[in-house]
Amino acid sequence: MPDAPSPFHANPRRAPDDVWDRVRDDYLSGLPAAVVCQRHGVGMTAMRNRARRDGWRRADAVWTPPQTLDPDDEGLQLEHSVDGDLNRIELYQLTHVAHCRMMRAVMRGQAAEALRWRRVRTALEAEAAIEAQLVEQEQRLWDCHRGPVADPPAPGGNTGRVD
Repeated sequence: MPDAPSPFHANPRRAPDDVWDRVRDDYLSGLPAAVVCQRHGVGMTAMRNRARRDGWRRADAVWTPPQTLDPDDEGLQLEHSVDGDLNRIELYQLTHVAHCRMMRAVMRGQAAEALRWRRVRTALEAEAAIEAQLVEQEQRLWDCHRGPVADPPAPGGNTGRVD
């Protein structure tokens, strides 16, 4: 009498069919392959092989423009607050946007993206420090050219001199 296959003989590394159904649905809905693999715990090569074998084709889907930023993204809010006039944005504001995006990437487990946003933030902070130094140097030069500033006269016309 043939024995039923033991669950211990099944490939423990192979994802169940219901997982692959969800992978297919997410992939065909337009999610990036890396996100689909991360979400469902399958490897990129396994997913690509399954897609090729089973004929998952995104080319058959209707194209929709990607929305890569959250609707509440700080950068979108900042751009809206200045009515798209990027000249009105200060470096410290961009630093805040980079910091928030870095934190969001960390919370999603996207280490590479978090590191990219950290480098952006660090570069913006360095740029802001250089800008602050230049402003300070310009102020010192201005003060040197103006000469010492005399004390304003005391109220009531009394200059403090004794005749």
